[in-house]
Amino acid sequence: MHIEPGVVTGAKILLSYGTAVGALGLTSRMALETLRHDGGAVALLGRSVITTLLVFCFFQILPHQPVGVSEVHLILGSHCF
Repeated sequence: MHIEPGVVTGAKILLSYGTAVGALGLTSRMALETLRHDGGAVALLGRSVITTLLVFCFFQILPHQPVGVSEVHLILGSHCF
């Protein structure tokens, strides 16, 4: 995204970093639990592929708007009518 300098404050940047670290920690913990208890690497890979396909369909195929490829923000943001 193209954000002008000074638009996002330092506090919001720190909050975004904290959110990213928390999401990475949660994702890592859930992946390790799947590897240990819920079917191993095959189950983790299968679930990852299915989730990736679903996200692609929900955000790219279903909200089809007649806009160009360069309007990604409009396409990805148009699912919330």
